[in-house]
Amino acid sequence: MAKVTVREGPLSSQMYCAIGMVAVAWAHLEDVISLCLSRLLGADHPEFLAVAANMPSKARLDSVKALAGYKLPSKDGALIIALCDEASMLSRERNKILHSSWLQGETPEIGVRFTYRAHGRVSADAPTISAHEIAVTAEKIGKLTTSFTVLLEKLGLYDPTNPMKAPLKL
Repeated sequence: MAKVTVREGPLSSQMYCAIGMVAVAWAHLEDVISLCLSRLLGADHPEFLAVAANMPSKARLDSVKALAGYKLPSKDGALIIALCDEASMLSRERNKILHSSWLQGETPEIGVRFTYRAHGRVSADAPTISAHEIAVTAEKIGKLTTSFTVLLEKLGLYDPTNPMKAPLKL
């Protein structure tokens, strides 16, 4: 492992804010994915949230992909599936950001992400990452959320003026 200098004390506000941005952006994306899933199932969304809240993100995404491929015209299904695949890729980066141990780097805008594994062998890594790089991940998640909502609106499955309104039946 390369030598990395860290500061004593908590993370800077810049680092906490950037990490928090990822958490909030991901929560919004998960809500939209759950909305997509409830709409594809034809379920009442508020009632469906009791089910979705107990589903890991991967299960939600896999379910959306399966239903989109089954219930939507092939072009629209392919678009939803591509968005789900993008979410799966971003999920990996989100998990690294939210589930690592963070140490403050040499300056307020730099953090050290201490990651470790012990699944069969011990490994550790401590790359430095800037608050800006983390914020870029949050921005990518936000753009993906927008892409999902725009497509759902186009398909008649989402009304931004009344998000809980039941959609047209597929």
